[in-house]
Amino acid sequence: MLERILRFVAVWPTDYNPYLPKYLRGRYFLSELIDTCYLLFWYFVCVHIAAFHIVSIIALDLSYDEVFLNLITTSIYSIMTPLSMYLRLYESNVRQLYEFTIRHFRKRSAAGVYYISISSSIRVTNRYQFWWLITCVLGTMHWAIYPILSQERTLPFPCWYPVDVQQSPMYELAYILQVLGQLQVSLVYGLAGTLFMVFVFMTCSQFDMLCCSLTNIRQSAMILNGNYRTELRHHQDNHEIDTREYVLKEVFREDLDTVQPTKTASKLDQLSPSQTYLMELSPELTCVLEDCIKHHLLLLRFCQLLESCYHPYVLLKLFQILLLLCFLSFMATVESLSTMKLINVLEYFMLTMTELYLYCFLGQILMNQGFKVGDALWKSPWHLCGASYRRRMLIILMNAQRPVRLTGLKLYELNLETYYTVLKAAFSYYTLIKKFR
Repeated sequence: MLERILRFVAVWPTDYNPYLPKYLRGRYFLSELIDTCYLLFWYFVCVHIAAFHIVSIIALDLSYDEVFLNLITTSIYSIMTPLSMYLRLYESNVRQLYEFTIRHFRKRSAAGVYYISISSSIRVTNRYQFWWLITCVLGTMHWAIYPILSQERTLPFPCWYPVDVQQSPMYELAYILQVLGQLQVSLVYGLAGTLFMVFVFMTCSQFDMLCCSLTNIRQSAMILNGNYRTELRHHQDNHEIDTREYVLKEVFREDLDTVQPTKTASKLDQLSPSQTYLMELSPELTCVLEDCIKHHLLLLRFCQLLESCYHPYVLLKLFQILLLLCFLSFMATVESLSTMKLINVLEYFMLTMTELYLYCFLGQILMNQGFKVGDALWKSPWHLCGASYRRRMLIILMNAQRPVRLTGLKLYELNLETYYTVLKAAFSYYTLIKKFR
């Protein structure tokens, strides 16, 4: 669904060869030509709105309040073009992230008395991405229906045009182009946030699986050994699961009757006689822990790929949101603003605040998930394990000390502190503008 919508607004290229007659497929670069023309059409929709608003600010005699109303639209559509170009240029990077998740992400945590499944993450992610797209569309398209609700022959964004747009058919053409522009804004911003949200939620789910595997590592070793069924059932019946430490707060009881024991070869290091203590289940514990180490390293590698793919986009979004919050705060306090436009401004303000919180919250929760790995390892019964196990613990503990960060061009971290910083900066600029009004 996301890929189809991305192709609809020309953010991702489309191969038109399957839709062409057979004798034209792959010839004369027709598919590339059609895709380029379609892309230029959407760029024209975006660029002409921004350009005409800039001309309005420069050439027309506007009031102080009208200037800032035009600045809101100008800032939205001026940053819209580079964001669309970025998403198109980084399409291969996004596909690389997707292929990485398909190839390396686990379907569930290691077998134990309970487990976490990827199905929970998929269900929650689908629900959140659907409602986020709906919110973006409803939060931006209200500008398009404002002239209809007010029963005035005006455009959603009145600005300078080189022709008389009050006469038909120029009015209808300008109106349709502005509606398409708003649709493009809602879909591009919504889809970019949705892709980012999907990757972060899936990564958080993988970290939960890793923490679940580490917490139940001794039970996983018992299952691998195959001789501890009675003890496992007793532990499952008497163990109270704390779901608060997991993001989705959903775990499943393991069906111990269907879990097949696996005989594992010993991977113990050559230990000195003074270190051969607490050797129960040592081969199995070592095998399970090594699998957790591989899982952890894969997640850290994926987070690095996610950071390298999104850090330019995040900086552009933070800059745009800062401008929008400043301008929208100013317009919300204008006394001469009509009731309908005030409602539109407040709706856009709330949508911008939600978008800022979404990005900062996702960065914060991913960083917290990275730190949880070390805590989950300490919760495991490491004191009942041998020296070989404890030496391998150090690998995870050392990697877990490095925070998982998502940044904006390596300058600003995505976390709740950045959320408050952007809000304070926007309010500071708002008071400055209010002072020189």
